[in-house]
Formats: sequence, C-alpha cells, structure tokens
Amino acid sequence: MTLSRPDKRWNFLACLSDAVGWPLGAALISTTTILPVFLGHLGAGNVAVGALPALYNLLMYLPGLWLAGHIGRLRRARGYLFWVAIAERVALIPLAVLTPTWGRTHPHWLLWAVFGCIGFHAAMMGLNQPAYWVVVGKCVPAHWRGRLFGYAGGVAGVLGLGVERLLHHLLSGPDGGFPDGYGVAFWIAFTVLTVSVLPLGAVREPVRVPADADDPHTGHYWKDSVRVWRTDAGFRRFLRAQVAGTLAALATPFFVLDAAHRLHAGGFVPGYTAALVLAAAFGGLGWGAWGDRAGNKRVLLAASVCLILAPVLAVLAPSPLAYYGVFAASALGVAGIGIAGNNIVMEYAGTARDIPLYTALYNAVTALPRAAAPLLGGSLADRLGYAPVFLLSAALALVSLLLTLRAHEPRRVQSALMFP
Repeated sequence: MTLSRPDKRWNFLACLSDAVGWPLGAALISTTTILPVFLGHLGAGNVAVGALPALYNLLMYLPGLWLAGHIGRLRRARGYLFWVAIAERVALIPLAVLTPTWGRTHPHWLLWAVFGCIGFHAAMMGLNQPAYWVVVGKCVPAHWRGRLFGYAGGVAGVLGLGVERLLHHLLSGPDGGFPDGYGVAFWIAFTVLTVSVLPLGAVREPVRVPADADDPHTGHYWKDSVRVWRTDAGFRRFLRAQVAGTLAALATPFFVLDAAHRLHAGGFVPGYTAALVLAAAFGGLGWGAWGDRAGNKRVLLAASVCLILAPVLAVLAPSPLAYYGVFAASALGVAGIGIAGNNIVMEYAGTARDIPLYTALYNAVTALPRAAAPLLGGSLADRLGYAPVFLLSAALALVSLLLTLRAHEPRRVQSALMFP
C-alpha cells in the first residue's frame, strides 16, 4: 500500500491531534507539580512523593526491550497502538471518581489508588511506546516529522496558558482545591487525552508483510544489546552520561514542595505547571532546530547546563516568582535531553534496521536510574532537607555534562548510513 498525498495529510493531522493533546492532558496529572502537592494533601512523606515518579518511570521505560521485536513484526501497529492508548487513559477514571469520594474520609486508601492508577497508566505507556514510533515512522513522511512536533509544540504552548487559568480556578481556595478541584482536573485530563488520541485509531497505515529477516535482532535482543554495549565505545560513553543525567532528576519532584513549604507558594502551582508546558513546548522548537543544524551533542550539553541551573536556582530562589526560573530551566533541560537524546540514539545506530535495538537499549539502561532517582531524592530529603538534594542534583548534571563531552558526535560518521 502506497500512501497518497491526502493519506499523508490525514495522518499528519491525526498524529498532530495526539501530539497537541498529550502535553496538555499530562500537565493536569504532572508528576512534577500537580501530583506531589496532591500527595501532600493525602499525608504522604517525601519518600512516597519520590516513589510515584519512580514507579512511573520504571513502568514507562523498561518494557521496550521486550516489545520492540514483536511490534516491528505486526502487519499494522495502529490497532495495538489505539487500544493500549485507550486502556492507558481509562486508568485515570478511577482516580477521578475516588478523589472526591475518599479524599477527606479515606486519604490512605486514596494514596494506594493513586499509585495503582498512575502505575497502570505508565505501564500502558511503556507497552505502547514502540508501537507509537512504528506508526509515526510508517504514516508520516520523514520530511514532515519535524513540522509535526514543531507545530504540536507551538499549539500546546499557546494552549498551556489556558491550562494555567483552568488549574488556578480548580486549585484555588483555602483548601487548595482538595479534593474536588483535583477530581475535576483528573476528569479533564482523561477527556483531553482521550479525545485527542481518537484520530490515531483511523490513521491510514500501510500494511507491512512480517518477515524475521526485516529485523536482524529478532529473537535475541538481549544478546545483541550486550554486544552493542561491549563493542560500541561511543554509545557506551553516551549511555553513561545519560545515567548520570537521569539520576540528576532526583530533585525534580521536590521543587514544588520546597516552594510551597519554604516560600508559601502553594497558590503558584498552576503557574508553575504552565511554565513547564510553555518552556517544554517552545524550548523544544529551538532545541530541534539547533540540533538539526549543529548536531545533537551540542543540544545535550546545553540541556545539561539547564539541568545544573534549575536546582541551583531552587536553592537561591528568594521568592515564589523567582521559582518560575527553576521550572523553566528544568523543563528546558528535560526537553533538550528528550529531543537530542532520542535523535542521537538513532544516529549512533547508524542504519534504520538497528534503530529499534539501540532505542530499546537506551530505554533499558536508563529505566532503573529513572526509578531510583526520585526514591533517593525522597530519602535524602527526609534526612537532610531539600537544599542538599538540589545541590547533589546539580553535581550529577555536571557529571553528565562532562561525560557527554567525551562522547563523539555520531552524525559525522554515521549520517550517510542512516537509511540505506
């Protein structure tokens, strides 16, 4: 099946709908701003606050290594992608229902429900990530993909201002919107994420005839992953840098709690959430354009600088307004690492047939540090306070920057081999 130009346009719009709706809906259940404060209302301590993003990251990033080969052999990945995405969103319904029901009467029950719902939501995302990139790769022409995520980022950035106003309304009042305002926010998150993903179920995906020969790693991804780690020194250096950078995220869930406790900035949480959305959206446009021109290694280095600045600014912030810089720097750093990290992995792979293997290895190596970081941060925060956690985060981001300097820029030697 060859896609016509109308097919390509429809696919572009369908993927654009999801790419716009995802950051907007995710902002309403943000593990950086919304959920840490919500858990605080439930009486959760720092370790529990850190455990939620730990669980989220582990379940979202680890399954890829097992599923990459299977997803690649599907004749069409669209159906798998759509129904798993629906299950991912349905997981938010119990959270929306139980929040106003148990919020005041059974907060400990609700705490367990949060972990169950968000954990299932993250697990479905982990099962779906390989399928998403297969569908985008088959349905959207390569020279349209930059525009796809660029336009999506711009639209999401503008609409992010509306998210700030909505959250300000829902989370206002002496009780900080707890529990009813949070329940409504979770319902809206479910609605936005579900409506925006519906067009993905109707993308016009070419049929692919499965053949084991198409993927040289089918059946032995683990063995080939070990071989890549041992033989590809440049990629190994890059992975080590990413592990250090991932561990630097140990401070992220505690920025909003530090601002709320030390600076009495509880009323600024909607604004901080909007700062995350805006910085990630418009920063992503800049990172992507710069990476195309100058190489992804430079973007990784600059993003590491942002991740150094965010915790340093958190230690020094004298007011709630100054804390906007913390969330903006953090979002810029995360966006830069996300964009350049995924792109540079494909360049290290060298050929299209090796991209699933390298991507799965990247996700697997960073999955455990992603899970460990917030747990470590919560444990240290209980013992030492937030400031030492922030300084350790800055130190780890600096280590990541120095390790990235030692990794070579693969584009110089691999770009000609990408799609033979």
